[in-house]
Amino acid sequence: PLSEIAVPLDHTRFYLLGQLEYYLSSQNLAQDFFLRKQMDSRGWIPIALLASFRRVRQLTPDAALVHEVLLLSTIVEVIGEHVRMGSGEWRQFVLPDAPASTVEVSELAGTEAEAEAAEGECEEGEEEDEDDEVEFVISKEVGQPWVSAS
Repeated sequence: PLSEIAVPLDHTRFYLLGQLEYYLSSQNLAQDFFLRKQMDSRGWIPIALLASFRRVRQLTPDAALVHEVLLLSTIVEVIGEHVRMGSGEWRQFVLPDAPASTVEVSELAGTEAEAEAAEGECEEGEEEDEDDEVEFVISKEVGQPWVSAS
């Protein structure tokens, strides 16, 4: 596992944590189109889906144990029956046609909840600010400002 756990884990939990963290790693998601197709618009994946994977079932048939082990991880987020990559890394793997998230923002804790709530606060008719930096360039030939996104 990638998470540093303060208490020793039994054999099953140790290998299960490693397998689950691998499934939710950048290394795996860069090539795992099937798992990316299962993500909603906020990167959430049903824990039951991960529990159904062959390698996970070889370690345990107990979906509750899968949920418990995911809660031990320091690199994923768990809300109810859903899990996603932590630290906002999930954003780069969500597909453009992902279904709208059904995971309640109010269930999130701390700044992550505030950040996600702020995403939806844009008034009707207003555009959200883009993250792109805008550079203004004055053309010597025409004397007009030109805008280019960088």
